[in-house]
Amino acid sequence: MEKKIPPHKEAAFQEINKQFSGNSVKQQCARLLQALKMFSINTFEASRGLGIYHPPARILQLRKLGYIIDTIWQVIEAENGDMHRVGCYVLRSGLNRE
Repeated sequence: MEKKIPPHKEAAFQEINKQFSGNSVKQQCARLLQALKMFSINTFEASRGLGIYHPPARILQLRKLGYIIDTIWQVIEAENGDMHRVGCYVLRSGLNRE
């Protein structure tokens, strides 16, 4: 199992972090949403690559705003070699207009 962030995501994360800098909840949600518009992202990647301390909370906030985001569970290897079950998030569509 790969424990590093793939190069194409790492490059995108750098640009997203420049565009939406800051630690506020609003900026964290903006970074996460921008990444989700480009590709799926797991908890590890959101935390390490986008500086989001608690990605599941940001996902919940985006869902409350009406975004339809699926969670797919996956097992990844952390830096220390331990295996962890994390959520991989996929933006299914824009806003839910129901």
